[in-house]
Amino acid sequence: MTDQNPALPTSAVHWRVGDATLTSLSDGFIDLPFGPFVTNVPVEEAVALQRNALRGTEQFRMDVNAYLLTSANHEPILIDAGMGVGMFPTCGRLPASLAAVNVKPAAVRTVLLTHLHGDHCGGLVDIDGNAVFPHAELVVHRREYQYWLEGVAASGQAAADAQGVQIAQRARAPYRERIRLIDDDATEVAPGVSIVPIPGHTPGQTGYQVGTGAASVLVWGDLVNLPFVQSARPEAGFVSDVDGVLSVATRRRIMDRAADEGFLVAGMHIEFPGLAQVVRSGAGYQLLPAHWVSRQ
Repeated sequence: MTDQNPALPTSAVHWRVGDATLTSLSDGFIDLPFGPFVTNVPVEEAVALQRNALRGTEQFRMDVNAYLLTSANHEPILIDAGMGVGMFPTCGRLPASLAAVNVKPAAVRTVLLTHLHGDHCGGLVDIDGNAVFPHAELVVHRREYQYWLEGVAASGQAAADAQGVQIAQRARAPYRERIRLIDDDATEVAPGVSIVPIPGHTPGQTGYQVGTGAASVLVWGDLVNLPFVQSARPEAGFVSDVDGVLSVATRRRIMDRAADEGFLVAGMHIEFPGLAQVVRSGAGYQLLPAHWVSRQ
């Protein structure tokens, strides 16, 4: 792996989706030990998949992405907010990435949250706990909110871990009066954006489909955390999955749909810029990097 200077922002990449522009933004990356994070499959098989992809097997680099949606029909919409500052020195780049495309945090009026793990909501606040997006409404699934912030776990479900709860509480604090909870039957949560429930990794994880049909993009949060492993072996889990069985079933269902319908997917941990096509490969799938075409 090549070292990067974490002080430097990552360039943004723009994608046309109908009348809107979806912009891939980087909050940075996290280097983690590989073995302890993969579950459900033998570690040696996961290591072989990493090695075949020319990626680290002792450590793996997990990209942390967010996505900006701009259009003449609405003010800037952000999908997830990254890890933010204070936990990993290689994260916290999102404000600089926004600045690179001339979007001030105060201009963001909606933040669509896929779920409330720290690397998705931590960037909502600065090092002092102040709102990074002072005028934004947060949109999050009701089950997700209840699990992390109200202590509601379904039957047979483990309680939320204490550190995760603390991070979610800190991220929510300055937005308390600007939170919109959605349910599975929600339709258009923002102009041109519909929800796709993708529970398992967390109870209320939610995908956001921008546009319609084969020309759309599904921003699927953490459907995969280890993209080379969990695409080839969908039964592979990740250590932070709340419901591992449901997570696997959801991954197969969504990947089948993406392969059948041909739309692009965008992941928070697919290597930057994060957009890919899903194709079937043997008993699993393959994520093919999307062919970038300038929006000009």
